[in-house]
Amino acid sequence: MEKSIAITEEQSRQFDEDGYILIEDALSPTEIETLIEAVDELDAHYRSEKEIGPDEPFQIRNALAHHDELLRLIDHPTLLPLVVDVLGVNIQIRTSHLDVRPPCPPEYANQKLGSKDSFFPWHSDAPNFGYPITNGRVPFVEVKVGYYLTDLTQHNSGAICVVRGSHKMSPALIHQDGYEIDPDRIVEVNVRPGTAMLWRTALWHCLTPNLSNHARKCLYYGYHYRWIRPADYLHQAPDLIARCTPIQRQLIGELGTGKGNYLGDDAHVHPVSRHWRPEAADIPLQAWAEAQLNQ
Repeated sequence: MEKSIAITEEQSRQFDEDGYILIEDALSPTEIETLIEAVDELDAHYRSEKEIGPDEPFQIRNALAHHDELLRLIDHPTLLPLVVDVLGVNIQIRTSHLDVRPPCPPEYANQKLGSKDSFFPWHSDAPNFGYPITNGRVPFVEVKVGYYLTDLTQHNSGAICVVRGSHKMSPALIHQDGYEIDPDRIVEVNVRPGTAMLWRTALWHCLTPNLSNHARKCLYYGYHYRWIRPADYLHQAPDLIARCTPIQRQLIGELGTGKGNYLGDDAHVHPVSRHWRPEAADIPLQAWAEAQLNQ
């Protein structure tokens, strides 16, 4: 897709050079309130079920399967066009996670930001054995959208920190003893509730300690190409699939037709994964994107 649906030239430049863009007011006040209610409901339920203390950080993976309000975000009308602009239409969700981080012990402020022995070291997202490094870089295969539901405007309120341009560098560097990150390239993402960040997960990132008086609550959705395996599900539950729109079905890794013939039905070429060689009906995002461009 040569034309862009929503991303501006300036956003595209920043995304390529810095590795991220911020979208203020991506969520309305009503959406923020509704999502916080859903997060609090799930947080209370699973903390009780798993006997996790109220002061401990807690995540729910494959979060979209746990609440319809979280499912709804996978094709959010503000962020989906940007995701398609940077990745294309043949995509799916790799991971979705809900992240709640209550205020942490004040001594965490004495730890060096992102150090190996800190509560949250510098890293870039990757499978256990890492993505292959090509010419010193991680190939561009994935983005994440972060939705920030609570106030992160103050220093040390649990905000994510990213290193501008680090997606162009080998992540092996941050694991070398004595390697120092240029402090001028570190960005603490201090944002208001409702802000979203679209970022390349090859960016080096860590967290500041949460020394505020409230829990930091956010949601992350990772998108990658459909021929890569997802991280926190294989197939979603049939009842979840049944209530999805065709685009949502694609994004949760299913075939657009809703049929389960994942290895195709071409008698001349069989078996071939339809995630590898999709049929037109498997990618409703294609027609959606073309319609957006023609508006």
